[in-house]
Amino acid sequence: MTSKNQPRIRVALATLIVTLAATLPATVPTAAVAAAPIDAEGWVYSGMYSEAWAAGSDLSAVANEVGKSMTLAGTFYSPYNGAALQSPYNTITPLESMWSAGSTPFVNIEILDSAASIAAGDHDAAIDNWANHVATWISDGGGRSLIVAPLQEMNGDWVPYGLDPGNFKLAYAKFVDAIRSKGLDETKVRFAFAPNGWTDPADPPISSYYPGDATVDFIGISAYNFGTGAPYNGPWAQWEEAPQAIGQYLDILRTLAPEKPYLIAQTASATVGGDREAWLPATYQFLADDPNAVGIVYFNKDKANQGEIDWRVWDGATASSGFHAASSLSSTRYEWPLTSFFAPGELTVVGPAPPAPLCPDGYDCDTLALVNGGSQYALLNNTVSTATDGEFYFGQPGDVALYGDWDGDGTDTPAMFRPSNGFVYLRNDNQTGVAHQEFFFGIEGDIPIVGDWDGDGDDTLAIYRNGEVFVANSLGTVTAEYSFYFGNPGDRPFAGDFDGDSFDSVGLYRESSGFVYFRDSLSSGTADFDFFYGAPEDKIVAGDWDGDGDDTVAVYRPSTGTVYFRLSNTQGTADGELVVGGQYRFAHRRS
Repeated sequence: MTSKNQPRIRVALATLIVTLAATLPATVPTAAVAAAPIDAEGWVYSGMYSEAWAAGSDLSAVANEVGKSMTLAGTFYSPYNGAALQSPYNTITPLESMWSAGSTPFVNIEILDSAASIAAGDHDAAIDNWANHVATWISDGGGRSLIVAPLQEMNGDWVPYGLDPGNFKLAYAKFVDAIRSKGLDETKVRFAFAPNGWTDPADPPISSYYPGDATVDFIGISAYNFGTGAPYNGPWAQWEEAPQAIGQYLDILRTLAPEKPYLIAQTASATVGGDREAWLPATYQFLADDPNAVGIVYFNKDKANQGEIDWRVWDGATASSGFHAASSLSSTRYEWPLTSFFAPGELTVVGPAPPAPLCPDGYDCDTLALVNGGSQYALLNNTVSTATDGEFYFGQPGDVALYGDWDGDGTDTPAMFRPSNGFVYLRNDNQTGVAHQEFFFGIEGDIPIVGDWDGDGDDTLAIYRNGEVFVANSLGTVTAEYSFYFGNPGDRPFAGDFDGDSFDSVGLYRESSGFVYFRDSLSSGTADFDFFYGAPEDKIVAGDWDGDGDDTVAVYRPSTGTVYFRLSNTQGTADGELVVGGQYRFAHRRS
């Protein structure tokens, strides 16, 4: 890295590898009338699922305990053709019980059959009968209203109607049409699209299930903190703080429906692996600060006897300290009836303010370079748009792209590490052409790292091999001058001048947990500091995004096609975002 007192002409200081450009979902026409946008930043409504079928007494008791009522009351309902389930009592009684406790019902409605069967009309009579009972309940007046989430978690294989986007959208419409046919408009019944947050990468993405803005009033997601002692297998079986457990999915939703209000339709935390009582208020505040999130409905059920987890924070008599703290936050609001949610027209939120440019006028700041599958480089000239300073080709598909100032002239240029033969190929200009220098460096499986390890203004290479870093201060087929251990096999290394001393050091990103680890010296030892930033799928790079001489982190999230920049090496929300489109993978690039 160049000295912070030296003019900086670095054009590209982090590398992304482009696979294919993303295809944006088609825009669905929205309602002609829109209610006043909801300013959702700074507050969130609280809710709870009760273990009681008629939940009124339980909801009133928890309100007395924590000193604040539940704005939303979650429940599940399955309309079948059996006489008992189809009686008015089965629908009206739980709705009225929740309403009598001063809570607006949030009803997950499911039919345990395939989406194709529901779409084909096999359950039309049951759906219509349920809609009649809803209409009967609402006819009692007094502002009665509810939110309905048809066929929740449709993007999972654990529900019989799951993993069938086309038929799900037709089935979802069955519920909307049944309610609207009874004369119940958006001032009485609102609809939520309620997928699971996590989606298996092999399955269709959440966007493929979206019914469209015209029939979706809220975006609701299920997002749980499963902890480390949970009886589960999979990437979710770990302790996750709010940005990881919930925030990463909110970011995905913002690429799908950025103006809709969001509800955390199901969430809860385990107690093994972290501090649940601290997790609760931190999560509620995290959602209060989100410009789209308007509500959180806690899944207060004991599922331990079903091979899952006892999620409860309220046992019918006592609430946990963390739920007390979350409920007592000034940002945790209560409102009933929810007149703002049931005003005529389409619901929207004010939305986040456009991010200010990260780089102040007159400062030299780092930017990004994008490399596609055909080895075409695009050099972005800022961090707020995809405008480029130029494009060129270098390398072959399968090469690991690198960028650095190889000759100390203040301009970064490309290099490629070819895993198939262990060679590095580099150029000293940003133009299409053959390599100016090539040399053997490393073996297949090594991760190359670019850095100015000795502060002389020239970038050289290091390699990361199973938790050991090998450093060379010259370019060529050389033996590493020294090595040290840092981190664990599987960690993703990157480099930067994190303390502004003109010497680069090594950082690690643990993709399994989203934690960042730094050392300020090139030596073995524990991290000098660490923090959580991003999500497990994210790819990390560091750069001087604001021109102050210190490098800070940014992550690229393939599911959203977005780079999230941070201006300090601390846990927190992004200070800036850049949608670059497509599905990317990182080749490690130093900034």
